Amino acid sequence: MDGKVDTNLYSRQIGTFGMETMGKLIKMKILIYGLRGLGVETAKNTILAGPHEVQLCDKELVSINDLAGNFYLTEADVGKKRRDEACVSQLAELNPYVHVSVMQGTLLENVTKFKVIVITEVMNKEELIEIDTLCRKNKIAFIYT
Repeated sequence: MDGKVDTNLYSRQIGTFGMETMGKLIKMKILIYGLRGLGVETAKNTILAGPHEVQLCDKELVSINDLAGNFYLTEADVGKKRRDEACVSQLAELNPYVHVSVMQGTLLENVTKFKVIVITEVMNKEELIEIDTLCRKNKIAFIYT
C-alpha cells in the first residue's frame, strides 16, 4: 500500500480503530513466529487487518498433528515442507495490500526490522529474555503467547 488507507476495504476497521490508528497500521511490519493453530490464526487476522508487511517464521517441518490446527496445511506437506513455507501463499491471498513472506535468517538477527513481534511457540527462557530486551531497547511491541 502506498500509505493511503483504502476506506472501502477497511471501513469497519476505520469505524472501530479510527483513521489515525488505521494510518499507523498500514505502515507496520509484523513478525509472526510459530504457525501452529494459534500462530496461523494470528497471522490470518493480522493480515486481514491490513499492516504493510507480515513475515512468517516456523522452520519446523509439517507433522500430521499440524493438520488439526493449521487449516492451510495439507497431507502433501507432511514431512516435506516447513510450516511457514507451506502456508505463506494462502495467507498472502487474504489481502493483496499486505506483503506476506517467510522471514530469512534467525529471529535474533531480524528483531529490529519489525514494529511488532508475536511469538506463539515455546522458547527457552534465555532466548525470550534476549528478544524482550532487544524489543524494549528498540521500542518494538513484543507479544508472547
